[in-house]
Amino acid sequence: RQRRLVQPAFHTKRIGAYADIITDYTQALMAQWRDAETLAVDEEMSHLTMRIISKTLFDAELESDLDLIGKAITIVLRNSDERFNQVPTIPYWLPTRLNRELRVNIARLDALIQRFIDERRASGEDKGDLLSMLLAAQDDEGSVMTDKQVRDEAMTLFGAGHETTAVALTWTWYLLSQHPEIEARLHDELQGVLGGRTPTLDDLPHLKYTEMVLKESMRLYPPAWLTTRECIQDTTLGAYPIRRGEVVVVNIFGLHRDARFFPEPERFDPERFSPEHEKDIPRYAYIPFGGGPRVCIGNAFAMMEAKLALAPMAQKFRFRLAPGQVVEPQRMFTLRPKYGMRMIIHERQPQP
Repeated sequence: RQRRLVQPAFHTKRIGAYADIITDYTQALMAQWRDAETLAVDEEMSHLTMRIISKTLFDAELESDLDLIGKAITIVLRNSDERFNQVPTIPYWLPTRLNRELRVNIARLDALIQRFIDERRASGEDKGDLLSMLLAAQDDEGSVMTDKQVRDEAMTLFGAGHETTAVALTWTWYLLSQHPEIEARLHDELQGVLGGRTPTLDDLPHLKYTEMVLKESMRLYPPAWLTTRECIQDTTLGAYPIRRGEVVVVNIFGLHRDARFFPEPERFDPERFSPEHEKDIPRYAYIPFGGGPRVCIGNAFAMMEAKLALAPMAQKFRFRLAPGQVVEPQRMFTLRPKYGMRMIIHERQPQP
């Protein structure tokens, strides 16, 4: 029911209207960068995607709250990850340090989103953002969502809508820095299609190699590295009986590195996703957004955002790892770089 209510907010035409927001915020971020500067690229990407989701979801500027929100989301994700690994799981109501920390940070995020809901209900204005869609959504019986339902849906979209795309872009910069020949081919495409100008929504069908690079990056480092499904009836998977109500964990990270589906699975090779090769990948062997009727509802938005952000940045800058930067994935709820991603950026010289 909730998915049916939210789905219209992610209609192709509606998310296309957000393209200018993505490119405007990307250009604003790049304007702050300087040649040969060392950046915490993971933090830069997170701030960018948080600004984008704030504007498209709430039509709001959150500059003064970005650090606070970023820290709160990180704490909630880390806490959720620790709970996932607990055996047995500690109940939420116990006043442990983790539970107290979780409650405080969820309350901060809830208060922020409730403020947006209160302001919008008071004005009654449809600003064309996702929040307006959530508040106006009705089911077949004409029922609308309660404030708590709207808040929870918005929190999911807010958290997932910035964290995963930021992580995808961060790993893409790392992989491009390690494969200059692939970076050069990407730049050739950007030069040929864009010629130095800012990309638009109409350019996306022509940025085929850009999309291949992103897809291969998400194969090696899927931001959502696992997903779960609850069994609704007794069944058998291979030799394993699964009872109704049990939860199955799908290891997306392992699946994407399975040599049966991806020869030389550790190699970064965007050609796997060329039109002639992608059709040979078995269904559900590549699932960075999950699959089936519960596939990520924001997958089209995420891919549009990643391409529109990557293209102008890669057109103007190249990224190289900072000396001493250790790169190791950390399996939290998203696949973050454990020690951050400090990189030196080099401004490209304009080409005719």
